[in-house]
Amino acid sequence: MAAKYDLTINKGTNFNLFLQYLGTADNAITLAGFCASMQIRRYKDDDYPIVFLTGRGVTSGYTAGYTSGYTGIDGISLDKNIDGTALTGGIHIKMGWETTSRIPVGRHLYDLELSIGNTYVNRILEGRVDVNGEVNREN
Repeated sequence: MAAKYDLTINKGTNFNLFLQYLGTADNAITLAGFCASMQIRRYKDDDYPIVFLTGRGVTSGYTAGYTSGYTGIDGISLDKNIDGTALTGGIHIKMGWETTSRIPVGRHLYDLELSIGNTYVNRILEGRVDVNGEVNREN
């Protein structure tokens, strides 16, 4: 069963979320060989995600115009600390301001899954995403 955790994103700013994947004895679990994906949708049954993040950046969704995204900043790093150093079980999710500026203001849903090929998929985190609007913008 996935853990519940609600997120708040401020539109037009960088977003970082760091967590560590632990076993039942609070021991860090290595994520070597795993892939991670996170999707944000307005509703669970929407056809297209607003954001689809993987280890390769924003791979599709509204924010990327259903094409490749801003892979320089965005994506999910596994077995890494927030500063990029190695950390067993570390999961760092990041979106740059270019991506968050394209997420519609409002309340959305997300989930984060870990997988190994087509043989294993585990949803580890899910919840709401509240996106706050911004006053500052270019004219």
